[in-house]
Amino acid sequence: MQSASDGFSKMIKTLLYITPDPCPECGGNLYAWRAKNKDGSDRCPPTCMECGYKARKKAEDLETEKMFNDSLKARAINYLKYSSLYTDKNLINCRFKTYKTVDTETKLAFEIANRATTEILLNKPIHMILSGKSGVGKSHLAMSTAWEVLEKSNYDKRCLFISYAELLEQLKFAMNDEQARKEITGSLMAEIKSADLVVLDDLGAELGVKQIDDRNKSTNFNNDTLNRIVEARQNKATIFTTNLTGKEMSQAYGERILSRIMSNSQGFVMKIEGTSDKRVAGI
Repeated sequence: MQSASDGFSKMIKTLLYITPDPCPECGGNLYAWRAKNKDGSDRCPPTCMECGYKARKKAEDLETEKMFNDSLKARAINYLKYSSLYTDKNLINCRFKTYKTVDTETKLAFEIANRATTEILLNKPIHMILSGKSGVGKSHLAMSTAWEVLEKSNYDKRCLFISYAELLEQLKFAMNDEQARKEITGSLMAEIKSADLVVLDDLGAELGVKQIDDRNKSTNFNNDTLNRIVEARQNKATIFTTNLTGKEMSQAYGERILSRIMSNSQGFVMKIEGTSDKRVAGI
C-alpha cells in the first residue's frame, strides 16, 4: 500500500519540477509549477520547501527597482521638457542622430559636442560656445547635447534649455505681476543656477540688431540678468549659443561677462561661418 509520503512525492514530481538554480537562502531545491498560465507565464515564482523562500521577493525587488528607475527617467525628461524655456517647440525633438553633418564645419561642431558630452558626464564644468549666423544648427546641436547628456547619464543629470531672449521677456512681463515675478525670479532662476547642465540659447538675439556698436549696447537690466546667470554658472557645465562674435559680445555685455562665459571653454568653442542656413536649404 502506498504511503502518504510516497503519494505526496509522486504528486510533487507530477506537478512540479526542480529549477536549475538552488535556493539563494539555504541552498536547497527550488520548485516551480510545470503547468503555465494561459498566457504562457509562470503560475508563481519558484519556492523552496526547506526554508520557504520565494523567488517572488527577488521579482518584487526587481520590479520596485524598475519602477524607481522609470520614475527617475520620467522626472528627468519632464524637467528638460517642461522646466525649459523656448519658443520653437520642435527644438525638443532634436537629437545627435538628426543633426546633419553636411560640411567640415558641421562635422567639427558635432565632434566638439560629443567631446563636451563626455566631459559633462565626468562632471567637468566645461563651457561650450557655438557661434554663427542664424539657421546653421547651433540650437539643434545644443539641445541634442542636452539630450545626450541626459540619456547617457541614465537620466541622473538635470538639464535645462533656456532661450535668453524669452527669459528676458518673461522677466520684464513679471515686473508688473508680483506672483509671476516670484515664480520666475524665485523658481526659474534658481533652477538655472542649480541644474547640472544649462543651455543659454541665442545670446544676442535680444538686442535686435545686426551690428553691435557703442550705440546699441545691452541694457543694464539685460546685463544684470546675464551677469547673475554667468556668475552662477561659472564653474558648472553650460552651453552658450550666439550670433555674436567675441568682439561683439565684449562690446555688448562687457569684458567681465565675456570672461565668465569663456571660462573653462578651451577646446569647446566653435564658430560656424560658411554653413548655409539649414532652414532655407531644407537640410
